[in-house]
Amino acid sequence: MKMRFATFHTISLFCFAFPFFVVTAFACEKAEFSVAEPELDTSLPDTVAIYVRPADDPRVEPVDLGGVITFTPYAELEFKHQSAAVYGDYAFFVADCRTAIRLFDMARKIKIYTLSMKGGNKSIFHCNQSSFGTEKYEPDDYFPLLYISQRPRSEQRCFTEVFRMIPLFNADSTAMLAFRAELVQEIYFPSMTKDNSLGNTNCVMDPSGRWMYTYSRNNNVSDDNYGKCKITRFAVPDIHLREVILEDTDIESSFMIDATAINMQGGCIVNDCLYIGQGYPGAKDLFLNVVNLREERLVKRYDLMANGVDWEPEGCFYYDGSVMLAHTGAICRIKEE
Repeated sequence: MKMRFATFHTISLFCFAFPFFVVTAFACEKAEFSVAEPELDTSLPDTVAIYVRPADDPRVEPVDLGGVITFTPYAELEFKHQSAAVYGDYAFFVADCRTAIRLFDMARKIKIYTLSMKGGNKSIFHCNQSSFGTEKYEPDDYFPLLYISQRPRSEQRCFTEVFRMIPLFNADSTAMLAFRAELVQEIYFPSMTKDNSLGNTNCVMDPSGRWMYTYSRNNNVSDDNYGKCKITRFAVPDIHLREVILEDTDIESSFMIDATAINMQGGCIVNDCLYIGQGYPGAKDLFLNVVNLREERLVKRYDLMANGVDWEPEGCFYYDGSVMLAHTGAICRIKEE
């Protein structure tokens, strides 16, 4: 991959004071309690078997649309957001234009803190997808790096911002009170073409730590594959490079799924399956797509409206043994029948 170095600079995003307690340190090592890691199957074979499709074109492969999915409310939310990611018992909800990131305690089901950030141009900083990686910027960091996808609504390169999330604990290190965010890397994806379909690119990190996947589309309305969803795999770049420029030669693999990619929402990977929320009520095209990444095919597509959903699935993440979808009013646990 082609990588460009820029002068490393740390963005200090805020300062705050808590007059009613004494903060011992910002350092992550002050936390004495452990993070509950999700139990995922991250085992990988030495060689990956190639799935042989029953037809040359994956778009004509039958996909089950008749499945039933049930939703159980998990927690109420009283704020808007564009994407969400979870690590341990902490969720980070990212606002559109990256104007704010909200910290939510999943175990206690309460909002802890809102970090106000310098907002960006709405046509660029859409913050449509957020995903935690597996690597930590420094070995003693509490959180791994957080990847937030940005999608220019033009022919510019889509990119992902990578943040180091630095927590602030109370004096006896028993509870997280706040955090600060440090921008440490920007990853620019190849410019969109008809073939690579890397327009409106959303990045999701694989739990194995080896790869990052994107789901994206071709934005050229005159092309026959306009709006088709392309799944693309890249190697995870060195986390200590300030700026990374990817080209088509860095694509490790890619395949198309039969799902119109307009208004794709949050996604997460669980046991080699990529879950992608899609659509919004006004468009009447609400779906949850399930993509098998080893077999490179769409294996399930749930019609959310047919299953009673009338909200936009902004965030998608794995927590407490379940895939969850979040919207501006609540977090819902899903169960596939």
